[in-house]
Amino acid sequence: MSHPVLRRVPGFALLALFCGSLPSANAQTTTASVPRITSDVVVTATATPAASAAVGRTVTILTRDDLDTLGVSSIIDGLRLVAGVDPRGRGGPDVQTDFSLRGANFGQSLVLLDGVRLNDSQSGHHNGEIPAPLVSIDRIEVVFGPASAVHGADAMGGTIQVITRTGKHATALATFGEHGYAAAQASASGAPLPSGWTLSGWGSRSDGFMFDRDFVSGGGGLRGVVARALTVDVRHQRRVFGANGFYGNSPSKEWTDQSLASLRWAQSGDAWTSHVRVAVRNHGDHFRWDIARPGFAENRHRTNALDASAQASRVVSPSVRITAGAGGGGDWITSSNLGQHTYTRGQGYFEAQWTPGPRLSAQAGARLDGYSTFGHAWSPSVSLAAWVSSAIRLRASAARAFRIPTFTERFYTDPAHQASEVLSPERGTAVDAGLDVVAQGWTLSASPFVRWDDAVIDWVRETTAARWRTTNVRDVTTTGVELSAVRRVGTMLFRAHYAGLRVDAPSLVQLSKYVLEYARHSAGVSTALPLVGGLRLAINAGYRSRVDGQQYWLVGGRLNRSVGRLDAFVEGSNLLNESYREVAGVPMPGRWLSVGVRVR
Repeated sequence: MSHPVLRRVPGFALLALFCGSLPSANAQTTTASVPRITSDVVVTATATPAASAAVGRTVTILTRDDLDTLGVSSIIDGLRLVAGVDPRGRGGPDVQTDFSLRGANFGQSLVLLDGVRLNDSQSGHHNGEIPAPLVSIDRIEVVFGPASAVHGADAMGGTIQVITRTGKHATALATFGEHGYAAAQASASGAPLPSGWTLSGWGSRSDGFMFDRDFVSGGGGLRGVVARALTVDVRHQRRVFGANGFYGNSPSKEWTDQSLASLRWAQSGDAWTSHVRVAVRNHGDHFRWDIARPGFAENRHRTNALDASAQASRVVSPSVRITAGAGGGGDWITSSNLGQHTYTRGQGYFEAQWTPGPRLSAQAGARLDGYSTFGHAWSPSVSLAAWVSSAIRLRASAARAFRIPTFTERFYTDPAHQASEVLSPERGTAVDAGLDVVAQGWTLSASPFVRWDDAVIDWVRETTAARWRTTNVRDVTTTGVELSAVRRVGTMLFRAHYAGLRVDAPSLVQLSKYVLEYARHSAGVSTALPLVGGLRLAINAGYRSRVDGQQYWLVGGRLNRSVGRLDAFVEGSNLLNESYREVAGVPMPGRWLSVGVRVR
């Protein structure tokens, strides 16, 4: 099956008012009148996997082939190519990156790895620590809009899920570049490993592009079937990086580590499909405020999370599937700064998928989450997708979501910050819509949306001399639109996208650290094409116009040549050598060149 570079499956809202979003390859037709809905599925947008062309939410899928074709060198760089996603980095690869989806701040996006939550109860700044190398990735699914009805807390702006490979493969990648950069990663499944097992590993290091911006990181993962229908997944990673200016005007240092383990039992029958999952996550964060003053404002945090869930799905008729699930767990922390705290949680949910024919599909669901500390949250969701012709699809979605405050937002203190324990959970409601056109080799899409968030948590201060403190901003309204065009001709590829945002927080009269720091306009153009002599060129150019006045273009590219299983390449990021910041006060690297080789 061939895939477009980015397959987009948008959402639902007010069809009469909005139009928008990207279709999937599955939106193509087999006849002039009936759209083709293939067996390809989306696993993140609904409680039960659904055919991508029938999903009524805004979804972008990056496949492994997409990432390879575009010369992407990391998961983060791949997400930079998605309209509506604004990765906000604090340095080079494998350091620290926050995700903003549709203008939501970094804590309002949920990150999953093979269905397991990565969001950290200490701080949302750790959510981007994804314990998997790029070569082990099968695809990345980005679901825009509130998704608490499916995934619970944090999925207000959207959900990013990284799904790893399970089929037989063996691949390795090594890269060397400026600033003492060296990286290696590998993934394999098949002999000599037991059948159904996958082993992966990765590591990287750099001297840093400026003082106190060096880093070293690495990790490994093992996944396989230990008994019939029972899958185990174990991962660990460590990162050490210079954090100059990350959280204040100081040359800091940070050490983080993460261990993740999960067990999943699944069973399928003619009518019933069910699974049970148990996952545990342990995360450590050691932060030194000033590398020259050990012990001063030096913090050590250790968080743990336990999640257990059971789900059952039944086909009650040829056009209706129902799903129900329940679960619970807890989070606890031991910290030299934040103290010792614990909360427990439980949830129950229900979803119905209705597909009366190839031209119409709908999903509706609701979830109830309860917390020992924060009360309960009720999160409903509804979406619709309809083909009005063989080439035109309309979609809309409406949903509600919530986020609970992190331990850092409630208890943290240092020379630049003072948290407040009395914080309420955030709540948000959003609607979006979609118009998709698939014609003459083009995939065209537009996705407008509106989100209303209540009691948003932010760090604010009256003057630049004051300490940042946490508070619930009364309300925030975000409006935006995403446009996209994709065309593939043979081995050539072209895509372009634009996203426009407006964030309005009328009750916020103080300086804001996160809510009012976003990109008003972002755009991108990507192309991949063959050259003479077996060479291939991929160019990715992205534009940002941020609310702080910055305007810049980031251009990256890769030139490679393949001989059998060997692929040699030279690549570069920020080729225009722009000076820019994605997080206030944290300079990003200038031009960075590397060479590498891949075996597959």
